Amino acid sequence: MKKNISFNDDQKEVFRFVIIVAVIALIVLVIYLASYFATKKNVYHYDTSKEGEVSTDVVTIGTMFNKDEEEYYVAIYKNDDVNAIYYSALFNKYMGEEKSLNIYFCDLNNKLNEDYYSEKSNPKAKTIKDLKVGDFTFVKIKDGKITKYLESIEKVKEELEI
Repeated sequence: MKKNISFNDDQKEVFRFVIIVAVIALIVLVIYLASYFATKKNVYHYDTSKEGEVSTDVVTIGTMFNKDEEEYYVAIYKNDDVNAIYYSALFNKYMGEEKSLNIYFCDLNNKLNEDYYSEKSNPKAKTIKDLKVGDFTFVKIKDGKITKYLESIEKVKEELEI
């Protein structure tokens, strides 16, 4: 004898609810596992930052006028420039000298600095309001004002006596 099992409307509604909850739970579980393994297995993720480390030699144009020193330099250029390694080597050589001023570095690729980049620079700038820089700019700041504005690496070498 075969028994026909029939469900009333309330039982069918409960059964549908259980199926919907199970499907949603399964989808959430699959998304969680996929994101978990995607972040754990990312072979292209290189985290070179160190916890609690703050770079003191990198500035934005907006903060370059308010350093603690009375007098210092700021080198402004794109870190992916073909000459960036050359600039860095020159500045490191200078900073290795005994009576050198600090040099701060400002990357023009930083979104905070892009408003100051221009095809036509302003070498007469003394404050941030007037500042427009080109591909490579080296400024000397004294008492919060620009005292020297150089755009040639040769003139920078002369300034730094390298």
